[in-house]
Amino acid sequence: MAASPPTGGAMTEVTTTELDQAKADLHAGKTLLQRFEEGKKKLRPEVAEAGIVVLDALILRLKNFRAGLKKTIEDRRQEINDLDKQIATVAPSYNKVKRMHDAHVEERDRLVKEVAELTSVIEMNSKAAAELLYKANRAHGTIRTHMASSLADVNRGYTVTGAPLPGRETNLLRKPVKSANTRVPPPLPRKFG
Repeated sequence: MAASPPTGGAMTEVTTTELDQAKADLHAGKTLLQRFEEGKKKLRPEVAEAGIVVLDALILRLKNFRAGLKKTIEDRRQEINDLDKQIATVAPSYNKVKRMHDAHVEERDRLVKEVAELTSVIEMNSKAAAELLYKANRAHGTIRTHMASSLADVNRGYTVTGAPLPGRETNLLRKPVKSANTRVPPPLPRKFG
């Protein structure tokens, strides 16, 4: 007995072991009938009647089993049709949501890329600013050291090496500078005598 494929779109999958088992059962049933026919000629009528009862019971069980399988197949086909209808109902909404989702994913990817680019720019600027700050601090320290040294030179009147500062060739501690406001007294007369 070949099963027709379901009309709902999805095929039920029958394994090869199930198919082989069904063929073996069918063959066993034919063999049983053949054996019964052969045995009927040799047996007494009472035994033949008992065999007929057993065969009737077997045939009834097989018919019930087949009817159950047929009912299950019909139920599965109905479920498949119902699911196909539900899918057809949901498909337009799903497609709309899918398009929106895809648009949001693209926007997210674009924003992630933009944030990554901006982060790299900020990191480069931070490194450049840190380098400039380091150089500025070093320059400031050098300038302060030079200014402190120059101020010390001005206060001392000579450089670290001992040379007088420009414009101060004479040591002010030994020979003071005369200011314009100071009047120099006339020299005292010498007494001879």
